[in-house]
Amino acid sequence: MRILWDSVSPFVGSGYGMQTSVATKRLRSMGHDMAILCYYGLEGSKTEWGDITLYPNNPRDYGVIDAPIIYDDFKADLLITLVDLWVLRGMDPRLKWCPWMPIDHDPLPPLVLEALKKCPGIIKPITMSKFGMKQLNDNDIDCYYIPHTVNTNLFKPDPENREKNRAKYNWEDKFVIGTIATNQVERKNWNAGMQGVKMFEAKHPGEVVYYMHTNLNDKAGINLAAMRENMNMKEYTRVPSIAQMNIGISQATLAAAYNTFDVFLLPTKGEGFGIPLIEAQSSGVPIITTNCTAQTELMGGGWFINRLHKEWTAQASWQFNCEPEEVCERLEEAYQAKKDGSILEKQKQAREKAMEYDEDAIFSTYWPSVLADIEKLLKKPKNMEGVQNWRLAFLPQSVVPRKVLDVGSGLTTPYKKYLQTMGEYVAVDNRAEPNSGIINADAHKLPFENKEFGFVFCSEMLEHVTDPEKVVAELKRVGVHGCILFSTPKTPSFRIDPEHRVVDPRKVKYCEMATGDGLVSW
Repeated sequence: MRILWDSVSPFVGSGYGMQTSVATKRLRSMGHDMAILCYYGLEGSKTEWGDITLYPNNPRDYGVIDAPIIYDDFKADLLITLVDLWVLRGMDPRLKWCPWMPIDHDPLPPLVLEALKKCPGIIKPITMSKFGMKQLNDNDIDCYYIPHTVNTNLFKPDPENREKNRAKYNWEDKFVIGTIATNQVERKNWNAGMQGVKMFEAKHPGEVVYYMHTNLNDKAGINLAAMRENMNMKEYTRVPSIAQMNIGISQATLAAAYNTFDVFLLPTKGEGFGIPLIEAQSSGVPIITTNCTAQTELMGGGWFINRLHKEWTAQASWQFNCEPEEVCERLEEAYQAKKDGSILEKQKQAREKAMEYDEDAIFSTYWPSVLADIEKLLKKPKNMEGVQNWRLAFLPQSVVPRKVLDVGSGLTTPYKKYLQTMGEYVAVDNRAEPNSGIINADAHKLPFENKEFGFVFCSEMLEHVTDPEKVVAELKRVGVHGCILFSTPKTPSFRIDPEHRVVDPRKVKYCEMATGDGLVSW
Protein backbone atom coordinates (compact mmCIF):
# COMPACT_ATOMS: atom_id res chain seq x y z
CA MET A 1 0.00 0.00 0.00
CA ARG A 2 0.91 3.66 -0.33
CA ILE A 3 0.61 5.03 3.20
CA LEU A 4 0.60 8.71 4.17
CA TRP A 5 1.65 9.09 7.81
CA ASP A 6 0.48 12.23 9.64
CA SER A 7 2.41 13.16 12.79
CA VAL A 8 5.41 15.24 13.89
CA SER A 9 8.53 14.95 11.78
CA PRO A 10 10.86 12.00 12.44
CA PHE A 11 13.51 14.48 13.61
CA VAL A 12 11.50 15.65 16.62
CA GLY A 13 12.83 14.19 19.88
CA SER A 14 9.40 13.51 21.40
CA GLY A 15 7.64 10.15 21.75
CA TYR A 16 5.63 10.80 18.59
CA GLY A 17 8.80 11.74 16.72
CA MET A 18 10.59 8.57 17.79
CA GLN A 19 7.61 6.34 16.97
CA THR A 20 7.18 8.07 13.60
CA SER A 21 10.84 7.53 12.76
CA VAL A 22 10.75 3.85 13.71
CA ALA A 23 7.32 2.98 12.32
CA THR A 24 7.68 4.59 8.90
CA LYS A 25 11.07 2.97 8.31
CA ARG A 26 9.75 -0.40 9.43
CA LEU A 27 6.64 -0.19 7.26
CA ARG A 28 8.81 0.85 4.33
CA SER A 29 10.98 -2.24 4.87
CA MET A 30 7.78 -4.34 4.85
CA GLY A 31 7.17 -3.17 1.27
CA HIS A 32 4.81 -0.23 1.78
CA ASP A 33 5.51 3.09 0.06
CA MET A 34 5.65 5.73 2.78
CA ALA A 35 5.33 9.50 3.06
CA ILE A 36 5.07 11.65 6.18
CA LEU A 37 2.89 14.74 6.55
CA CYS A 38 4.91 16.55 9.24
CA TYR A 39 2.41 18.74 11.09
CA TYR A 40 5.30 19.94 13.28
CA GLY A 41 9.09 19.91 12.96
CA LEU A 42 9.51 20.59 9.24
CA GLU A 43 9.16 23.77 7.21
CA GLY A 44 9.88 24.62 3.60
CA SER A 45 9.05 22.32 0.70
CA LYS A 46 8.67 18.61 0.05
CA THR A 47 11.89 16.68 0.59
CA GLU A 48 13.20 13.13 0.82
CA TRP A 49 14.34 11.26 3.92
CA GLY A 50 16.02 8.23 2.44
CA ASP A 51 13.26 6.60 0.42
CA ILE A 52 10.48 8.25 2.45
CA THR A 53 8.92 11.52 1.25
CA LEU A 54 8.46 14.30 3.80
CA TYR A 55 5.80 16.99 3.41
CA PRO A 56 5.75 20.14 5.57
CA ASN A 57 2.47 21.39 7.00
CA ASN A 58 2.69 25.14 6.92
CA PRO A 59 -0.63 26.03 8.62
CA ARG A 60 0.31 23.79 11.57
CA ASP A 61 -3.22 22.53 12.08
CA TYR A 62 -2.19 18.90 12.63
CA GLY A 63 -2.51 18.30 8.91
CA VAL A 64 -6.26 18.71 8.47
CA ILE A 65 -6.03 21.51 5.87
CA ASP A 66 -3.18 20.07 3.83
CA ALA A 67 -4.02 16.36 4.14
CA PRO A 68 -6.30 16.11 1.04
CA ILE A 69 -3.74 17.85 -1.21
CA ILE A 70 -0.85 15.76 0.08
CA TYR A 71 -2.93 12.56 0.00
CA ASP A 72 -3.62 13.17 -3.69
CA ASP A 73 -0.06 14.24 -4.48
CA PHE A 74 1.34 11.06 -2.96
CA LYS A 75 -1.51 8.98 -4.50
CA ALA A 76 -2.04 7.43 -1.08
CA ASP A 77 -4.22 4.41 -0.43
CA LEU A 78 -4.38 5.03 3.30
CA LEU A 79 -3.83 7.79 5.87
CA ILE A 80 -2.48 6.85 9.32
CA THR A 81 -2.47 9.62 11.91
CA LEU A 82 -0.43 9.60 15.12
CA VAL A 83 -1.90 12.44 17.16
CA ASP A 84 -4.91 13.03 19.43
CA LEU A 85 -8.03 12.28 17.42
CA TRP A 86 -10.16 15.18 18.64
CA VAL A 87 -7.92 17.73 16.86
CA LEU A 88 -8.62 16.00 13.53
CA ARG A 89 -12.41 16.27 13.49
CA GLY A 90 -12.35 18.35 10.30
CA MET A 91 -10.50 15.72 8.26
CA ASP A 92 -11.73 15.42 4.67
CA PRO A 93 -14.26 12.54 4.58
CA ARG A 94 -12.95 11.32 1.22
CA LEU A 95 -9.66 10.15 2.76
CA LYS A 96 -9.33 6.53 3.83
CA TRP A 97 -8.08 6.88 7.36
CA CYS A 98 -6.94 4.83 10.36
CA PRO A 99 -6.10 6.96 13.41
CA TRP A 100 -3.44 5.42 15.69
CA MET A 101 -4.79 7.20 18.69
CA PRO A 102 -3.99 7.83 22.34
CA ILE A 103 -6.75 7.75 24.96
CA ASP A 104 -5.57 9.36 28.20
CA HIS A 105 -8.89 10.13 29.91
CA ASP A 106 -11.49 8.00 31.67
CA PRO A 107 -14.14 7.79 30.35
CA LEU A 108 -13.64 8.37 26.63
CA PRO A 109 -13.96 12.15 26.01
CA PRO A 110 -17.08 13.20 24.08
CA LEU A 111 -15.01 14.99 21.42
CA VAL A 112 -13.13 11.76 20.68
CA LEU A 113 -16.33 9.74 20.55
CA GLU A 114 -17.89 12.34 18.25
CA ALA A 115 -14.91 12.18 15.89
CA LEU A 116 -15.07 8.39 15.74
CA LYS A 117 -18.77 8.34 14.97
CA LYS A 118 -18.94 11.32 12.63
CA CYS A 119 -15.76 11.12 10.53
CA PRO A 120 -16.84 9.11 7.47
CA GLY A 121 -13.30 8.38 6.27
CA ILE A 122 -12.30 6.37 9.35
CA ILE A 123 -11.99 2.73 8.36
CA LYS A 124 -11.12 1.47 11.82
CA PRO A 125 -9.19 3.13 14.66
CA ILE A 126 -5.96 1.73 16.10
CA THR A 127 -5.40 2.12 19.82
CA MET A 128 -1.97 1.99 21.46
CA SER A 129 -3.07 0.63 24.84
CA LYS A 130 -5.38 -2.05 26.17
CA PHE A 131 -6.92 0.63 28.34
CA GLY A 132 -7.78 2.57 25.19
CA MET A 133 -9.14 -0.54 23.50
CA LYS A 134 -11.53 -1.11 26.41
CA GLN A 135 -12.66 2.51 26.29
CA LEU A 136 -13.53 2.14 22.61
CA ASN A 137 -15.17 -1.28 23.00
CA ASP A 138 -17.29 0.06 25.87
CA ASN A 139 -18.65 2.59 23.36
CA ASP A 140 -19.38 -0.12 20.74
CA ILE A 141 -16.41 0.91 18.60
CA ASP A 142 -14.35 -1.86 17.06
CA CYS A 143 -10.62 -1.19 16.88
CA TYR A 144 -7.16 -2.65 16.39
CA TYR A 145 -4.54 -2.75 19.14
CA ILE A 146 -0.92 -1.93 18.36
CA PRO A 147 1.24 -0.72 21.27
CA HIS A 148 4.21 1.58 21.00
CA THR A 149 7.64 -0.01 20.92
CA VAL A 150 11.09 0.21 22.45
CA ASN A 151 14.45 -0.76 21.02
CA THR A 152 15.47 -3.23 23.72
CA ASN A 153 18.92 -3.64 22.16
CA LEU A 154 19.62 0.06 22.69
CA PHE A 155 17.67 0.66 25.89
CA LYS A 156 19.14 -2.08 28.06
CA PRO A 157 20.94 -2.44 31.39
CA ASP A 158 24.55 -1.35 31.00
CA PRO A 159 26.25 -1.81 34.41
CA GLU A 160 29.76 -0.98 33.20
CA ASN A 161 28.92 2.35 31.61
CA ARG A 162 26.42 3.09 34.37
CA GLU A 163 29.21 3.21 36.92
CA LYS A 164 31.47 5.22 34.61
CA ASN A 165 28.79 7.81 33.93
CA ARG A 166 27.75 8.10 37.56
CA ALA A 167 31.42 8.57 38.51
CA LYS A 168 31.75 11.20 35.78
CA TYR A 169 29.08 13.30 37.48
CA ASN A 170 30.13 12.37 41.06
CA TRP A 171 26.89 10.46 41.54
CA GLU A 172 28.45 7.23 42.84
CA ASP A 173 26.89 7.52 46.30
CA LYS A 174 23.77 9.40 45.25
CA PHE A 175 20.20 8.19 44.93
CA VAL A 176 19.41 9.31 41.38
CA ILE A 177 15.81 10.03 40.37
CA GLY A 178 15.03 10.68 36.72
CA THR A 179 12.05 12.16 34.91
CA ILE A 180 11.99 12.37 31.13
CA ALA A 181 8.83 14.15 29.99
CA THR A 182 7.49 17.13 28.09
CA ASN A 183 6.53 20.31 29.90
CA GLN A 184 3.15 21.03 28.33
CA VAL A 185 -0.28 21.76 29.87
CA GLU A 186 0.85 20.18 33.17
CA ARG A 187 -0.33 16.68 32.16
CA LYS A 188 2.99 15.12 33.17
CA ASN A 189 2.43 16.61 36.63
CA TRP A 190 5.80 18.20 37.28
CA ASN A 191 4.09 20.08 40.10
CA ALA A 192 3.39 17.04 42.28
CA GLY A 193 6.59 15.34 41.16
CA MET A 194 8.89 18.20 42.13
CA GLN A 195 7.14 18.75 45.45
CA GLY A 196 7.46 15.05 46.22
CA VAL A 197 11.17 15.06 45.38
CA LYS A 198 11.63 18.15 47.57
CA MET A 199 10.04 16.35 50.53
CA PHE A 200 12.14 13.25 49.92
CA GLU A 201 15.41 15.19 49.66
CA ALA A 202 14.62 16.89 52.97
CA LYS A 203 14.68 13.42 54.56
CA HIS A 204 18.00 12.54 52.87
CA PRO A 205 19.92 15.80 52.46
CA GLY A 206 23.01 15.54 50.30
CA GLU A 207 22.10 12.05 49.03
CA VAL A 208 19.70 12.92 46.20
CA VAL A 209 20.10 13.91 42.54
CA TYR A 210 17.04 14.68 40.42
CA TYR A 211 17.58 14.69 36.63
CA MET A 212 14.81 16.62 34.83
CA HIS A 213 14.95 15.92 31.11
CA THR A 214 12.63 18.63 29.78
CA ASN A 215 12.40 22.22 28.59
CA LEU A 216 12.10 24.19 31.82
CA ASN A 217 10.65 27.21 30.03
CA ASP A 218 8.36 25.68 27.41
CA LYS A 219 5.72 28.29 26.58
CA ALA A 220 3.05 25.56 26.45
CA GLY A 221 3.82 24.43 29.99
CA ILE A 222 4.72 25.99 33.31
CA ASN A 223 7.86 27.89 34.28
CA LEU A 224 9.76 25.03 35.85
CA ALA A 225 12.93 27.13 36.09
CA ALA A 226 11.17 29.62 38.35
CA MET A 227 9.54 26.81 40.32
CA ARG A 228 12.90 25.10 40.84
CA GLU A 229 14.38 28.41 42.01
CA ASN A 230 11.47 29.11 44.35
CA MET A 231 11.73 25.65 45.94
CA ASN A 232 15.52 25.90 46.36
CA MET A 233 16.06 22.71 44.30
CA LYS A 234 18.85 23.89 42.00
CA GLU A 235 21.62 22.37 44.12
CA TYR A 236 20.50 18.77 43.54
CA THR A 237 18.62 18.99 40.21
CA ARG A 238 20.21 18.61 36.78
CA VAL A 239 18.76 19.55 33.39
CA PRO A 240 20.03 19.40 29.80
CA SER A 241 20.77 22.77 28.23
CA ILE A 242 18.24 24.44 25.96
CA ALA A 243 20.80 24.17 23.15
CA GLN A 244 21.05 20.41 23.67
CA MET A 245 17.25 20.08 23.62
CA ASN A 246 16.96 22.19 20.46
CA ILE A 247 19.72 20.31 18.63
CA GLY A 248 18.24 17.00 19.68
CA ILE A 249 19.57 14.47 22.14
CA SER A 250 20.38 11.13 20.53
CA GLN A 251 18.69 7.90 21.51
CA ALA A 252 22.07 6.50 22.59
CA THR A 253 22.61 9.44 24.94
CA LEU A 254 19.10 9.02 26.29
CA ALA A 255 19.73 5.32 26.91
CA ALA A 256 22.92 6.20 28.81
CA ALA A 257 20.96 8.72 30.90
CA TYR A 258 18.37 6.11 31.90
CA ASN A 259 21.19 3.84 33.04
CA THR A 260 22.34 6.39 35.60
CA PHE A 261 18.95 6.37 37.37
CA ASP A 262 18.03 4.37 40.45
CA VAL A 263 14.36 5.02 39.83
CA PHE A 264 12.26 6.71 37.14
CA LEU A 265 9.46 9.02 38.32
CA LEU A 266 6.41 9.97 36.25
CA PRO A 267 3.37 11.04 38.34
CA THR A 268 1.40 11.73 35.16
CA LYS A 269 -2.30 12.57 35.19
CA GLY A 270 -3.00 10.34 32.19
CA GLU A 271 -1.18 8.62 29.34
CA GLY A 272 -2.22 7.31 25.95
CA PHE A 273 0.76 4.97 26.28
CA GLY A 274 3.77 6.31 28.21
CA ILE A 275 6.93 5.58 26.19
CA PRO A 276 9.46 6.74 28.83
CA LEU A 277 7.97 4.23 31.30
CA ILE A 278 8.90 1.42 28.92
CA GLU A 279 12.27 2.91 27.96
CA ALA A 280 13.22 3.18 31.64
CA GLN A 281 12.16 -0.39 32.39
CA SER A 282 13.92 -1.65 29.27
CA SER A 283 17.05 -0.06 30.75
CA GLY A 284 16.48 -2.05 33.94
CA VAL A 285 15.21 0.96 35.92
CA PRO A 286 12.16 0.51 38.20
CA ILE A 287 9.42 3.09 37.80
CA ILE A 288 7.10 5.13 40.01
CA THR A 289 3.91 6.20 38.28
CA THR A 290 0.20 6.81 38.84
CA ASN A 291 -2.15 3.83 38.79
CA CYS A 292 -4.51 5.08 36.08
CA THR A 293 -5.17 5.08 32.31
CA ALA A 294 -2.53 3.29 30.19
CA GLN A 295 0.05 3.18 33.00
CA THR A 296 -1.86 0.37 34.71
CA GLU A 297 -0.72 -2.12 32.03
CA LEU A 298 2.88 -0.89 31.75
CA MET A 299 4.06 -1.63 35.29
CA GLY A 300 6.61 -4.43 35.49
CA GLY A 301 9.00 -3.48 38.25
CA GLY A 302 8.29 -0.50 40.45
CA TRP A 303 5.69 1.21 42.61
CA PHE A 304 2.25 2.63 41.86
CA ILE A 305 0.96 5.93 43.22
CA ASN A 306 -2.57 4.98 44.28
CA ARG A 307 -4.17 7.89 46.14
CA LEU A 308 -5.52 9.68 43.10
CA HIS A 309 -7.89 12.63 42.78
CA LYS A 310 -10.08 13.11 39.73
CA GLU A 311 -9.62 16.33 37.75
CA TRP A 312 -12.14 17.48 35.15
CA THR A 313 -10.38 18.68 32.00
CA ALA A 314 -11.20 20.76 28.94
CA GLN A 315 -11.98 17.49 27.13
CA ALA A 316 -15.02 16.99 29.41
CA SER A 317 -13.62 13.87 31.07
CA TRP A 318 -11.39 12.91 33.97
CA GLN A 319 -7.66 12.71 34.50
CA PHE A 320 -6.00 11.94 37.81
CA ASN A 321 -3.82 14.00 40.11
CA CYS A 322 -1.80 12.70 43.05
CA GLU A 323 -0.42 13.94 46.36
CA PRO A 324 3.22 15.02 46.67
CA GLU A 325 3.26 13.19 50.00
CA GLU A 326 2.63 9.85 48.27
CA VAL A 327 5.27 10.63 45.65
CA CYS A 328 7.66 11.03 48.58
CA GLU A 329 6.45 7.76 50.12
CA ARG A 330 7.07 5.81 46.91
CA LEU A 331 10.53 7.39 46.55
CA GLU A 332 11.29 6.29 50.09
CA GLU A 333 10.26 2.71 49.23
CA ALA A 334 12.59 2.76 46.22
CA TYR A 335 15.39 4.21 48.36
CA GLN A 336 15.00 1.48 50.98
CA ALA A 337 14.82 -1.19 48.25
CA LYS A 338 18.20 0.00 46.98
CA LYS A 339 19.58 -0.09 50.50
CA ASP A 340 18.42 -3.64 51.25
CA GLY A 341 19.08 -5.02 47.75
CA SER A 342 15.45 -5.88 46.95
CA ILE A 343 15.57 -3.37 44.09
CA LEU A 344 17.43 -6.02 42.06
CA GLU A 345 14.20 -8.01 41.71
CA LYS A 346 12.35 -4.83 40.65
CA GLN A 347 15.02 -4.22 38.01
CA LYS A 348 14.57 -7.73 36.64
CA GLN A 349 10.78 -7.39 36.55
CA ALA A 350 11.11 -4.03 34.80
CA ARG A 351 13.25 -5.46 32.01
CA GLU A 352 10.91 -8.43 31.55
CA LYS A 353 7.91 -6.14 31.14
CA ALA A 354 9.72 -3.96 28.59
CA MET A 355 10.51 -7.01 26.46
CA GLU A 356 6.77 -7.32 25.75
CA TYR A 357 7.09 -4.10 23.74
CA ASP A 358 10.27 -5.01 21.89
CA GLU A 359 10.43 -3.26 18.52
CA ASP A 360 11.15 -6.41 16.50
CA ALA A 361 8.35 -8.33 18.20
CA ILE A 362 5.68 -5.64 17.73
CA PHE A 363 6.49 -5.03 14.07
CA SER A 364 6.53 -8.73 13.25
CA THR A 365 3.41 -9.60 15.28
CA TYR A 366 0.94 -6.72 15.13
CA TRP A 367 1.55 -4.49 12.13
CA PRO A 368 1.52 -7.10 9.31
CA SER A 369 -1.85 -8.58 10.30
CA VAL A 370 -3.47 -5.20 10.96
CA LEU A 371 -2.34 -3.72 7.63
CA ALA A 372 -3.40 -6.88 5.78
CA ASP A 373 -6.87 -6.57 7.31
CA ILE A 374 -7.04 -2.85 6.47
CA GLU A 375 -6.08 -3.64 2.89
CA LYS A 376 -8.97 -6.11 2.70
CA LEU A 377 -11.37 -3.51 4.07
CA LEU A 378 -10.18 -0.99 1.48
CA LYS A 379 -10.94 -3.43 -1.30
CA LYS A 380 -14.36 -4.49 -0.07
CA PRO A 381 -17.49 -2.77 -1.39
CA LYS A 382 -19.03 -0.17 0.88
CA ASN A 383 -22.28 -2.10 1.24
CA MET A 384 -20.65 -4.97 3.11
CA GLU A 385 -22.54 -5.76 6.30
CA GLY A 386 -21.24 -3.76 9.19
CA VAL A 387 -21.73 -0.47 10.98
CA GLN A 388 -20.38 2.72 9.50
CA ASN A 389 -20.20 4.74 12.69
CA TRP A 390 -20.78 8.14 11.10
CA ARG A 391 -24.24 6.99 9.97
CA LEU A 392 -25.35 6.63 13.56
CA ALA A 393 -25.54 10.42 13.74
CA PHE A 394 -28.72 10.22 11.62
CA LEU A 395 -30.62 8.16 14.19
CA PRO A 396 -33.17 9.99 16.37
CA GLN A 397 -33.29 9.62 20.15
CA SER A 398 -36.97 8.60 20.24
CA VAL A 399 -39.88 8.07 17.86
CA VAL A 400 -43.70 7.75 17.87
CA PRO A 401 -44.99 5.15 17.40
CA ARG A 402 -42.18 3.26 19.17
CA LYS A 403 -41.55 0.92 16.30
CA VAL A 404 -38.54 0.91 13.93
CA LEU A 405 -38.12 -0.67 10.49
CA ASP A 406 -34.69 -1.62 9.13
CA VAL A 407 -35.01 -2.17 5.36
CA GLY A 408 -32.12 -4.01 3.71
CA SER A 409 -31.03 -4.94 7.21
CA GLY A 410 -28.45 -7.50 6.12
CA LEU A 411 -28.39 -11.04 7.41
CA THR A 412 -26.44 -10.02 10.51
CA THR A 413 -28.57 -6.90 11.23
CA PRO A 414 -25.54 -4.81 12.33
CA TYR A 415 -27.60 -1.70 13.14
CA LYS A 416 -30.14 -3.58 15.27
CA LYS A 417 -28.64 -2.70 18.66
CA TYR A 418 -28.78 1.00 17.81
CA LEU A 419 -32.24 1.01 16.29
CA GLN A 420 -34.00 -1.11 18.90
CA THR A 421 -33.33 1.52 21.57
CA MET A 422 -36.18 3.49 19.95
CA GLY A 423 -38.75 0.71 20.23
CA GLU A 424 -39.85 -2.57 18.63
CA TYR A 425 -37.34 -3.54 15.93
CA VAL A 426 -38.44 -5.07 12.60
CA ALA A 427 -35.89 -6.14 9.97
CA VAL A 428 -36.53 -6.71 6.25
CA ASP A 429 -34.11 -8.26 3.75
CA ASN A 430 -34.90 -10.11 0.52
CA ARG A 431 -32.17 -12.67 1.27
CA ALA A 432 -33.56 -13.69 4.65
CA GLU A 433 -33.93 -17.37 5.47
CA PRO A 434 -37.03 -18.84 7.20
CA ASN A 435 -36.95 -18.67 11.02
CA SER A 436 -34.12 -16.11 10.91
CA GLY A 437 -36.17 -13.41 12.62
CA ILE A 438 -35.84 -11.26 9.49
CA ILE A 439 -38.81 -10.71 7.19
CA ASN A 440 -38.13 -11.72 3.58
CA ALA A 441 -39.91 -9.04 1.57
CA ASP A 442 -39.54 -6.85 -1.50
CA ALA A 443 -38.82 -3.21 -0.64
CA HIS A 444 -40.90 -2.16 -3.68
CA LYS A 445 -44.02 -3.50 -1.93
CA LEU A 446 -43.76 -3.77 1.83
CA PRO A 447 -46.33 -5.78 3.85
CA PHE A 448 -47.00 -3.01 6.39
CA GLU A 449 -49.71 -0.47 7.16
CA ASN A 450 -49.42 3.25 6.42
CA LYS A 451 -47.34 5.07 9.07
CA GLU A 452 -46.96 1.85 11.04
CA PHE A 453 -43.39 2.77 12.04
CA GLY A 454 -42.10 5.81 13.89
CA PHE A 455 -38.79 5.56 12.02
CA VAL A 456 -37.50 3.77 8.92
CA PHE A 457 -33.78 3.20 8.40
CA CYS A 458 -32.27 2.16 5.06
CA SER A 459 -28.50 2.04 4.58
CA GLU A 460 -26.60 0.89 1.45
CA MET A 461 -29.68 -0.60 -0.21
CA LEU A 462 -31.23 1.96 -2.56
CA GLU A 463 -28.37 1.64 -5.09
CA HIS A 464 -29.23 -2.09 -5.45
CA VAL A 465 -32.95 -1.89 -6.29
CA THR A 466 -34.53 -1.77 -9.76
CA ASP A 467 -36.87 1.16 -9.03
CA PRO A 468 -35.43 3.50 -6.37
CA GLU A 469 -38.28 5.99 -6.79
CA LYS A 470 -40.87 3.35 -5.92
CA VAL A 471 -38.85 2.12 -2.92
CA VAL A 472 -38.52 5.65 -1.52
CA ALA A 473 -42.27 6.17 -1.89
CA GLU A 474 -42.93 2.87 -0.13
CA LEU A 475 -40.64 3.68 2.78
CA LYS A 476 -42.27 7.08 3.19
CA ARG A 477 -45.66 5.37 3.18
CA VAL A 478 -44.91 3.06 6.11
CA GLY A 479 -42.77 5.41 8.22
CA VAL A 480 -43.62 8.67 9.99
CA HIS A 481 -39.95 9.60 9.78
CA GLY A 482 -37.02 7.99 8.03
CA CYS A 483 -33.49 8.14 6.72
CA ILE A 484 -32.14 6.57 3.51
CA LEU A 485 -28.35 6.56 2.97
CA PHE A 486 -26.83 5.19 -0.22
CA SER A 487 -23.72 5.30 -2.38
CA THR A 488 -23.47 7.38 -5.54
CA PRO A 489 -20.74 7.42 -8.21
CA LYS A 490 -19.11 10.22 -6.22
CA THR A 491 -17.96 7.73 -3.57
CA PRO A 492 -14.53 6.18 -4.36
CA SER A 493 -15.76 2.63 -3.76
CA PHE A 494 -18.96 2.88 -5.84
CA ARG A 495 -17.60 0.98 -8.84
CA ILE A 496 -16.01 -1.77 -6.76
CA ASP A 497 -19.38 -3.53 -6.49
CA PRO A 498 -20.82 -4.42 -9.93
CA GLU A 499 -24.32 -4.57 -8.40
CA HIS A 500 -24.36 -0.85 -7.65
CA ARG A 501 -26.85 1.14 -9.73
CA VAL A 502 -26.98 4.89 -10.16
CA VAL A 503 -29.91 6.52 -8.36
CA ASP A 504 -31.29 9.06 -10.83
CA PRO A 505 -31.52 12.48 -9.11
CA ARG A 506 -34.26 13.48 -11.54
CA LYS A 507 -36.50 10.76 -10.10
CA VAL A 508 -35.33 10.61 -6.49
CA LYS A 509 -34.73 13.94 -4.80
CA TYR A 510 -31.74 13.59 -2.50
CA CYS A 511 -28.94 15.72 -1.13
CA GLU A 512 -25.35 14.76 -1.82
CA MET A 513 -23.12 14.66 1.23
CA ALA A 514 -19.42 15.53 1.39
CA THR A 515 -18.66 11.80 1.34
CA GLY A 516 -20.39 11.43 -2.02
CA ASP A 517 -23.24 9.47 -0.44
CA GLY A 518 -26.87 10.31 -1.09
CA LEU A 519 -29.32 11.21 1.68
CA VAL A 520 -33.12 11.14 1.71
CA SER A 521 -34.77 12.01 5.01
CA TRP A 522 -38.25 12.97 6.09
